[in-house]
Amino acid sequence: MTVPSVPATRQQQLEQWLQDVFANQKFILDSLPGDASARQYHRIQLLDNDAVETERYIVMDSADEQDALQQFINVAKLMAPAINVPTLVAQDVAKGFLVLQDFGTVEFAHLLVDAPAAQVNDYYQLALRTLVALQAVPVATAKTDHQLPDYDTALLNREMDLFSEWFIPYIGIELEQTLWGNLKSALIAEILAQPQVIVHRDYHSRNLMQDQVDHTRLGVIDFQDAVIGAYSYDLVSLVRDAYVEWPESQVTSWIQDCWQLQKQAGLATADNASQFENDVNVMGVQRHLKVLGIFIRLFERDGKSRYLADIPKVMRDLIFELEWLAEYGKPDMKQAVSPFNEWLRESILPAYQHKFVQQYI
Repeated sequence: MTVPSVPATRQQQLEQWLQDVFANQKFILDSLPGDASARQYHRIQLLDNDAVETERYIVMDSADEQDALQQFINVAKLMAPAINVPTLVAQDVAKGFLVLQDFGTVEFAHLLVDAPAAQVNDYYQLALRTLVALQAVPVATAKTDHQLPDYDTALLNREMDLFSEWFIPYIGIELEQTLWGNLKSALIAEILAQPQVIVHRDYHSRNLMQDQVDHTRLGVIDFQDAVIGAYSYDLVSLVRDAYVEWPESQVTSWIQDCWQLQKQAGLATADNASQFENDVNVMGVQRHLKVLGIFIRLFERDGKSRYLADIPKVMRDLIFELEWLAEYGKPDMKQAVSPFNEWLRESILPAYQHKFVQQYI
């Protein structure tokens, strides 16, 4: 009687593929902690005959996200001439496997811990220069040669609806549809009017790495969701990071530094620092509404509770941006923000505080 063969597990498929890639070489494969996506990451250490490490790489397993894997490869080729993204070592898109350069284990966030103020500023200046170098890549090239999509009305709207679909039900209140619709319309109108650049979409302290070989450059990872969109988006991700908090005076200083760097690079930017700060705060409201929804979705749908602890920081950023726009924004923005801001104070914040006060606030 013929015994049916047992299908190889995903881990076995990966190890077999790596044996083909690194023929006749011994290796150790260690799984890395997961992120907010369905992708899995591993670190592979190649060994010599004495079991001494000779090289190491990152292995991406994107079994359920082949499209994202192909987009990662596509965007890496676009960004590589301008910024420090991982070199592609080996790939099999059909299987969902990719081997990448390993920048090491030191995230941008790690660099900031216990660093003196001057050193922290140096790190952020490096991150700002890296961002402006990315923004200098011609949009036409990104569209025609790499088919990057636009950060258009539909996508901006869909992202903000994560707030209404996940965060609002989680805290147990009813959405004020008119106020919500007016706010989204005003935000989208201003965002689409901003200069358009390549947008990483997750340019923050956990996606920037200290390059273990060249400490003068930051390694940039997790860029497969890149789009063509507003020049303020990635800056918001960096200076109002969900995982790192700085005084608003310092954030404002970095915002002004970015504006100066854009001007020095000859990029399209705001006429003055105040207008640039306005654009950053407009974009910040959109991003932080989205992030609040995403963090709840990660908890309720995906069982990833660790992001709940980051919600208070995101909420503080959202409140600051709304207050700023209510006071200093353009007339149409003030008209939309002010009533929404009142409703947030009267209804959202009490419900949110009741839900989170026990553990997170």
